[in-house]
Amino acid sequence: MPESQTPILYHYPVSPYSEKLRLALGMAGIQWGSVTVPSLPPRPVLDAFLAGYRRIPVLQIGAHFYCDSALAFDVLAEVSDRLTPTRRLSATEESLRQHAEERIFFAVIAAASPISVLRLLAQDLGPFGLFRFLKDRSLMMKGSTIEKRSRRDATQLIRDFVGQLDSLLKHNPFLAGAGPGYLDLCCYHPLWMSSVINRKILLALPPLVGTWMQRIAALGHGRPMQVSQQEIHDRVIDDRFQNFVGEVTGPFAQGSLVSVRPTDYARDSTEGHLVFMDEYQCVIAKNASSGDAVFLHFPITGFEVARL
Repeated sequence: MPESQTPILYHYPVSPYSEKLRLALGMAGIQWGSVTVPSLPPRPVLDAFLAGYRRIPVLQIGAHFYCDSALAFDVLAEVSDRLTPTRRLSATEESLRQHAEERIFFAVIAAASPISVLRLLAQDLGPFGLFRFLKDRSLMMKGSTIEKRSRRDATQLIRDFVGQLDSLLKHNPFLAGAGPGYLDLCCYHPLWMSSVINRKILLALPPLVGTWMQRIAALGHGRPMQVSQQEIHDRVIDDRFQNFVGEVTGPFAQGSLVSVRPTDYARDSTEGHLVFMDEYQCVIAKNASSGDAVFLHFPITGFEVARL
């Protein structure tokens, strides 16, 4: 793989979605650039390219920035034969993936002890940082469409989910067969978050689920390396696909100025010119603060595109 195409992951430690992609990079068995960013904006290194998009993690390959875990996983599958693209999930597997990411993840937060959550955040951020984090997350959830659950209902939902995993793992060591895949990572990361909040959670899991968690953790994070701001910029300007243009299907014209934003939470808009769109993703082009062209990839599902 050319150095200019080495993946760079923007992430922060206590983030289940970041952990999911760190494990994906471990599965891929490739070297990758690690950029640790703050848990809340501003994030100067990343803002220089994205300016408006606030979710983490983000995967960069050359001048292309993948603002979604599934899209990031699929582009990694193009460079590593150890990964199977997400689109190969069966209908049943996709249903379980959606359940894990759209319901169980937020149920984990609702079911957690507020004191345990605050203690974890305070250890990571300090008292002032904790105040800023809570204020930021309150603003981030403004206009959210996330279903709110009581602590009791959320706890029961998680129990049912763990029971479902336990049943699946009676047949194979991983959820989709003999080897780990994207479905495993999607179901693992909310339970990982739960265990970060309360380590005793792991002890309460059924043996098959607990052993499966250990197998996923053992995948590791591969071969991360630190990258400088100059190296990040060099990868953008050296990208041989910097003049990327694709087909646009749907109601928008090639080159249209559009805004893209999530439909569920953190609904900040990102603006740019549409250069590609199909049933799975849209790509907008914009200029980084350096003036160089960058391309931001967003999924169609869970996002909305509007003409400006």
